[in-house]
Amino acid sequence: MKNLIYKIKNKLFSYSEEAKKIKTPSYKELIKYKNFKKEDNNIFALSFGSGRSGQNWFSKIFNCHLNWVGTCERFAEYEAFYRYICYYNLPIHKDGFFNLIELSSKKDMALYGNSFISSPYFSLGAYELTDKLKPNYIFFNIRNPIETVESLFEKGWYSGIEGQKKIRSPLIDISDSQYRSFSRIVPNDEFLEEWLKLSRIGKITWFWSTINKTIYNDFNKIQNVDKFFVKLEDVNQNYDIYEKLSMKFDFENKMTKTQFYNVINKATNNDIGIKYLYKDWNDLEKKEFEKIVSEIFPYYDKIKTNI
Repeated sequence: MKNLIYKIKNKLFSYSEEAKKIKTPSYKELIKYKNFKKEDNNIFALSFGSGRSGQNWFSKIFNCHLNWVGTCERFAEYEAFYRYICYYNLPIHKDGFFNLIELSSKKDMALYGNSFISSPYFSLGAYELTDKLKPNYIFFNIRNPIETVESLFEKGWYSGIEGQKKIRSPLIDISDSQYRSFSRIVPNDEFLEEWLKLSRIGKITWFWSTINKTIYNDFNKIQNVDKFFVKLEDVNQNYDIYEKLSMKFDFENKMTKTQFYNVINKATNNDIGIKYLYKDWNDLEKKEFEKIVSEIFPYYDKIKTNI
């Protein structure tokens, strides 16, 4: 029933004007905007996160306004492959991907004035994408580790390789789709052998910690661009934060509280699998979780939302 409700909401949203703005364009459509010149009144923003961190919902806040386009995973297949080649350092020329994102931002700005582009698949390229694309602002969307791991578990992360004791990195995960196969990285060093012995909770915790550590380190290196840190629990359904965003980014047709609270119904990438909450984890899973977070990414509590 829950899955059906989300499908209905998604179908209804697909008929809206907001949905038309974020429809995936063809290359033939994009190339029309190659000569567009960004001006001082155009704003371009990029958002980075690990996934299951509220990026979809956050992008739709921008997209609700007449002078913004806000997208998340607009080119999911290309974006997932980008993360794959970044993590495994594959010898693949990436200029085509940079051009894709740049052209999409130009289309957004040419038609609506401003462009907010987000994807969890940008996560291993924050420094590179910022350097190549020159956005005005960058966002680091993050959610507390327990809830993110719970959500990734419910989404089926690493269920396709459960029980496998010998695999090589990189691999192809055939349990879902091709683009999700590219998104499910596994350790590319000697830690792989130990990682295979972990529970699914431990494996997912490694993913959350590794991705956020990379974004965090990149954000510390990036200079000469305004950086925003966004904790989901601080901003989720928080109208005061929305008002600050509205002032900062000059939203046209500012939403009422009711309209703002209903944005969540337009972001339908919700968990629909089997819930497995922290309170139900066994002692080993909790021990793995605590150990991995403390060793790889113990910085979550230091991050402060700065909108």
